Amino acid sequence: MVETTFLVSVENYLQALTLSPLPQLVGAAEPAAAGDLPAIVLSLETCERPGTGLGERSALVTGALPWQAAIDLANPVLPEEPTFVLLDPTRTRLILPHGGLVKSDGSDPGAAPLEPADITVSVAGLPRTVVATAPDATQVRADPLTGELTFGGPLPASGFVAVTYFIGQWEQRLERADGVMVVDTCATTGDDARTLSDSVIGALLSTHARKQIVRLHAISLASVSSIAAPVQGAPTTLRRRTARFAFRFEAEINRPESSGGVIRRIPVTSDMGDGLRPPGVLAGSSEDFTIPA
Repeated sequence: MVETTFLVSVENYLQALTLSPLPQLVGAAEPAAAGDLPAIVLSLETCERPGTGLGERSALVTGALPWQAAIDLANPVLPEEPTFVLLDPTRTRLILPHGGLVKSDGSDPGAAPLEPADITVSVAGLPRTVVATAPDATQVRADPLTGELTFGGPLPASGFVAVTYFIGQWEQRLERADGVMVVDTCATTGDDARTLSDSVIGALLSTHARKQIVRLHAISLASVSSIAAPVQGAPTTLRRRTARFAFRFEAEINRPESSGGVIRRIPVTSDMGDGLRPPGVLAGSSEDFTIPA
């Protein structure tokens, strides 16, 4: 979500700075104890997503997109295809949501199994070692073409299989958000709240911010409040100053809509229908296919 991406980007930017006084807390959480002060609290007052017009477009990208999947062993199905079971009856073979996986550098592994640098697998929080040979009880083998994991023993009836892997092709589009961000600086004294607020305002309005916060196209100061008096009955003395910033931001949205999907091997039996043994391949020959249900 573009709004969350924006707030996290601002949070990471402010955390990397040497602000004065040094904040103990930066993010969406309000300070709850004296040890959280000074603090910077980020929120959005207003936000809208301007339309991109008819026919919103995305670009096809190739490379290595890190992806995470979590399969519930109590109900191992695809959310969008609840009738398709990802786990075989022996509970040793699990199909990932994507096939056609690539190595961590984006190269095609071909028919070779994936290596530990290319995929990580854990079962109920316990990591499994990725191997290229037949796995034992603590190991797993990953087929990149079909996206199938082979375990050395049956998987448990509950818990999650967590997998990280790389997808070689995906769609990328830009989502834009315009709005007003609220930045509250909180401290135990009015002087500290003012000094920290001035530091944050200067940092966000600097050219450095637009370089470090990727795709932050515009930001301007809309208002600055007075320093509020301490709240009576609060667990700690807290002085707050609020600044509002108008912003325009874009986020890259990467979705593997065209990347493989579940690949399932289906055995097919074919038989030439010309009656010859061995069958001939003539202009009038026919071939019958039998696909099991």
